[in-house]
Amino acid sequence: MTAHRQWIEGATIHGSVIQAREIRAVHLGAERALYAVESFPLTRPAISDTWVRQQPARLLDARYALVDFTGRHDELARLAAWRDGPDQVSALLVHGPGGQGKSRIAAQFARSSHTDGWRVLQARHATAGLLSPSVPITGRADGGTGVLMVVDYAERWPTADLIELLLDAVRQGGRVRVLLVARPRGTWWQHLAHRLGDFDIPVSDLALPGLSDDAGVSPQTLFRTARDCFAQALGVADAHAVGPPDGLSADPEYRQVLAVHMAALAAVDSHRRGRAAPDGAAAVSAYLLARERAHWETLHANKRVLITPDAFGQVVYTAAMTSALSHREALGVLARIGVGSSEHADQILKDHALSYPAEEGGTGGTVLEPLYPDRLAEDFLALSVAGHGIDGYAPDPWASDAPRRLLDGESPPCLRRVLARLVATAARWPHVRSAQLRPLLLERPELGVAAGGATLAALSEIVDLDPDVLEAIEAHLPDGSHTDLNSGAAALAQRLVGHRLARTHDPEDQARLLNALAQRQSHAGLHDQALKSGQRAMEIRRSMSAAHTDTGEPSFAVVLCDVGVYLAKDGQFADALAATDQAVRLLRGLRDEQPGRHDDALAVALSNYAADLATEGHWAEALDTVQEAVEIRRRLAVAADRSTSAVADGPTASAVAAGPTASAVAAGPTASAAQRAPLAAALANLAICLSRAGRREEACAAAEDAVAIQRDLARTNPHTHEPALASALVNLSRRLTHVSRHTHAREAAHEAVAVLRRLAHVNPAAYEEDLAVALLNLGACLAPLNHRAETCRVLEETAAIRRRLAARNPRQYEPALAASLESLGLASFRAGRHNRAFVAWSEAIELRGRFAAAGGEREQADLAGLLCTVAWMHLAQGRELPRALKVIEEAVELLWPLARKPGPLGARLVEAVDIHARVLTALDHPAEAAEVRRRLMRFQRGDLDHGGGPAATTHGVGDWNGSS
Repeated sequence: MTAHRQWIEGATIHGSVIQAREIRAVHLGAERALYAVESFPLTRPAISDTWVRQQPARLLDARYALVDFTGRHDELARLAAWRDGPDQVSALLVHGPGGQGKSRIAAQFARSSHTDGWRVLQARHATAGLLSPSVPITGRADGGTGVLMVVDYAERWPTADLIELLLDAVRQGGRVRVLLVARPRGTWWQHLAHRLGDFDIPVSDLALPGLSDDAGVSPQTLFRTARDCFAQALGVADAHAVGPPDGLSADPEYRQVLAVHMAALAAVDSHRRGRAAPDGAAAVSAYLLARERAHWETLHANKRVLITPDAFGQVVYTAAMTSALSHREALGVLARIGVGSSEHADQILKDHALSYPAEEGGTGGTVLEPLYPDRLAEDFLALSVAGHGIDGYAPDPWASDAPRRLLDGESPPCLRRVLARLVATAARWPHVRSAQLRPLLLERPELGVAAGGATLAALSEIVDLDPDVLEAIEAHLPDGSHTDLNSGAAALAQRLVGHRLARTHDPEDQARLLNALAQRQSHAGLHDQALKSGQRAMEIRRSMSAAHTDTGEPSFAVVLCDVGVYLAKDGQFADALAATDQAVRLLRGLRDEQPGRHDDALAVALSNYAADLATEGHWAEALDTVQEAVEIRRRLAVAADRSTSAVADGPTASAVAAGPTASAVAAGPTASAAQRAPLAAALANLAICLSRAGRREEACAAAEDAVAIQRDLARTNPHTHEPALASALVNLSRRLTHVSRHTHAREAAHEAVAVLRRLAHVNPAAYEEDLAVALLNLGACLAPLNHRAETCRVLEETAAIRRRLAARNPRQYEPALAASLESLGLASFRAGRHNRAFVAWSEAIELRGRFAAAGGEREQADLAGLLCTVAWMHLAQGRELPRALKVIEEAVELLWPLARKPGPLGARLVEAVDIHARVLTALDHPAEAAEVRRRLMRFQRGDLDHGGGPAATTHGVGDWNGSS
């Protein structure tokens, strides 16, 4: 078995699976189906002449590719260059408004790629209604061919599932290109691209321009090409007599390829029937839809279908909303929406399928095939509702409330598609916004959340949508991070902030709005934007504080804490420390003036300040600070516990009169989560600082209390509290290791990794570095148990994650990468993999050499410590001793001046000189070894002039390549 999962045509891919490389009719995984893999249709299906004369709109379906492909030379060249680039795996998004020709160019590119020797597949998401619950797979993948995977409607996929598909692309093991096709390129794409960057998957995007921007084709040329193709299909001999509409060059609607194709089709068909061609894009849609209705009327008159034309239209409306469904799901949908027919639902579906049969080649039998193309389906939805203003096209009163009926009660399986279609329609048709979308979302704003991040982002980008709709939805968004909603929540917050800032001149409101926006942007992984928004809020609050407003100083302190978090995420640790330091000083003063009013904010600031102090190496001050934070948190938790007990037991209850112990507070189930969660975080930080102070048993007790709280909170609300539980488990495992409880430490470390794997799978931007930390910690827990092979494997994964992160943000992640490489080198050496150890150390030395050249004493000391380790390992091997001498001379040269100052580096110098002397002795230079030791003794007696530096010629780090 292997962890690789290969793409095979006809397969349904499930979440979190292990797949065999040789497959013989097995099922993939037990979890939910994610998507189906199919061979991309490279040939055009046949289409009946009689059928297209009855339903000419069928000729617009991109699957038939009836119109010869025209133009797009630059875009096709760009796609080919991307496909043939050097990356093993990469993704590209083709985006543009509906009708811009995205599906056509994707199909054209797929065919040309097949001709050039690529294997071309397509992926359909489970929510597309095309997947059976479990599909057997046969065959095997062809690993020697480059794969192009096409993903249409990518914006409708949950972000986590798109990431899984891209990770599956990496798992193929060969050259893979994933072509995503979507309408918007908004916040959802920024969020996805950011997170794919964390996996080192290159991404790019290609906006399809309108016709006026395409030098290779004009609207007139495109019209003539489409006219001739449609005339041939419809049997019109005098196509030259069909002219373009008057507004072809001026009307902005005709900047889209599909709009021109629709106009050409309507012109040819009306000419064939001796009618005047419709004028204007909306009239063209109305004409083509009227032709559909005429076909339903003919079917009913000929008794080929039992349902009336009105009922037929209602089923077509339903299919346009839901897209294809399984037979069982469709029966439920028809019962919800209430089609006006006395016929049984099964008969209704059969009658509909006569004109709109299921797409051939799907992975499961489906019904309710929608109108194609999407633009025509959206126009049908809009024209079915009163208020469109198109003469001669009567709306159906049944449709006015159809979306509400469809979405009433328990959420249908097609909920996301229904909402995405309604939002897309409302974006183009104002009367749908006012008559359907707005009242529906004001009545049930939770639907805006259920739609998912991409649709929520698209909704937020509708310029004319009333902000009160977005405000109603905002009230239902979760407060914290939510993988599927983060991109949409950030887009919604951005839209509302612009609206709200324009309505208020109150600096308090302005700062609060900007800080809330920064939090949403941070959750979406848009850290640069979050920092900018937070800094804007900070400047407003700084001015308020300087003006001595009533809320100025506490508000300023709170936003300072938030900005400190954003600065730390951006790797600006010194600035983060300065921000939290100022916040603590402000809140201390306010607490002294108003006892009890600012305890919660002060506890937050103290905890953040302690973390920043520890990051900068100020451990003693960090311990004092976090102890104060814990004491405040304990008091607040006791107060919350008393309050909850009083409410539960009545006014006569006596709530913990003497106050519980720390452990009782930590584990107490009645204290509110709002107080218990920050208490757990403060206890975890306290455990770290106690351990650094040598108080290791106390550190274990604090860490265990923190885990007990977080485990209880995560049991009730895992989405909110699992990240903190994982962090607490990492902390506990370290504390247990320090008191030699290695088996329990390993168990806690394994649990932390398991939690963070799940979180990083869903939201890598937020949790992959945490996973790397947990893996590094697991390696440290495994080492004392002599699980050497597993330790190496875990540390290899850690280094791989941090290498990806460092490629994207070197300043922030390269120091962590260096630490991972040092640990990997040591573990590899202990496992007997000496060559691998020195390769890892070589990379670490290169990094730490750069840090030392650009940094200060701390960076120089870190480099010296690593050099000492490497020299000692060479000495222990008894080989490569000249190289060991170069390395240790570099370390000693760095340490001599550092050791002149008070601190622990004097002991490190002693160790380095001892190694230096041992290497010299091993190289048969006993006199030089003795002289090195004598100089050290003079230095230790305080004779700095005679201590000097190393006698031997020193060599730069760059002289050593670390190979073995």
